[in-house]
Amino acid sequence: MTALGTRTRSRTTTAVRARWRARSSVGEGLANLRDGALLGAVLVAITTLVVAGALLVDVLTAARVLTAERDYLAAGGDLLVAQSAGPAGIDAGRCAALADVHGVRAAAALKVTPGAAHLVGRPESQQTLVTATAGVLDLLDVPALPADGVVVSSVIADRWQWAPGSHLQLDPADAGNARAPGSVLTVTAVRDLALLSEGASTGVLLVQPPVGTADQCFVRIDPQYRDDLRATIPAVLGETSSSAVNVSDRLPAGALAQDPATAYAMRTTRWAAGAAGLVVGLLWAVVAWTRRGRAALYASVGVPYSGGVLIRWTEGVGIVLLGVLWGAALAATVAACTVDVPVEVALSLVLRGSGLALALAVGVVVLVGLWRPPTLAALKDR
Repeated sequence: MTALGTRTRSRTTTAVRARWRARSSVGEGLANLRDGALLGAVLVAITTLVVAGALLVDVLTAARVLTAERDYLAAGGDLLVAQSAGPAGIDAGRCAALADVHGVRAAAALKVTPGAAHLVGRPESQQTLVTATAGVLDLLDVPALPADGVVVSSVIADRWQWAPGSHLQLDPADAGNARAPGSVLTVTAVRDLALLSEGASTGVLLVQPPVGTADQCFVRIDPQYRDDLRATIPAVLGETSSSAVNVSDRLPAGALAQDPATAYAMRTTRWAAGAAGLVVGLLWAVVAWTRRGRAALYASVGVPYSGGVLIRWTEGVGIVLLGVLWGAALAATVAACTVDVPVEVALSLVLRGSGLALALAVGVVVLVGLWRPPTLAALKDR
């Protein structure tokens, strides 16, 4: 009987191996997922939370970097300031021409005249006038000014209760070299002119043609060209051996003087999703170990090695794929609704991170699926 049973089982195993196809393995794996729905749901939920948490950590870190970048740029982090080492000043026309240099986004010649004029109707006032070329509008993010338009500092606007649309008039007799118009002027915008200099922080800004000389030349640059432009700007401004031109950063060295692009690219959390993918893969490895008896049972009934591998791959990839997709959807939703970051940035980070997590998790599942435990030992454990 024993010999007959052994021969019968051998013929059955051989028949199963001969009839087994790849679609049989895929179908068996999907059936196992369906029959083990409770465990599968738990694994998908764990995968979702792990991946979503890792993705949100990266989005939050990126949001902090972007916020720091906004503060950095608002404080003048992309500005270079050129000024003459002597009393000659900066040629306003040459400064305005810097806008055509590669790597320069805007350039403005600036002159600050403290206490240059009185405000009509307020004879006790000593108003600082700031004259600049048209490039200053880009520096301050102000639309084109009308002929009678001016920009006033936020300090002066608070003091005199001015707002866009308010009118003011300067006493031209007191304007000195500032060439202030005597007509009624209209406040077009209110800005923090301290971005330009401390002296300009209480001024009224007038835009004038690029003629004559200026105290300083402000240049907004693309950060990657900073070093090249430091060397180029003095020559363009007409530096000679007797009239040196000094170029410096608007922000002094300190906490704000950093490169946000480098901080963004070097953030350690960019690999958090990859770590989450490895954790998910290792979780599946633990599950596969607990199911080693099932793998041995398939081998004992004649399922070929390749068929068993495909069954295990189908089960593992199904769990991982669902969990990562749900995790990405959860992270994208939370980021879009609660995190102060542009939606396109959040989606880009989530898509890139979830792709990395999925690739690493599937890689571990593939490696785990290649292992088949010794049949007799695993059946004994079962």
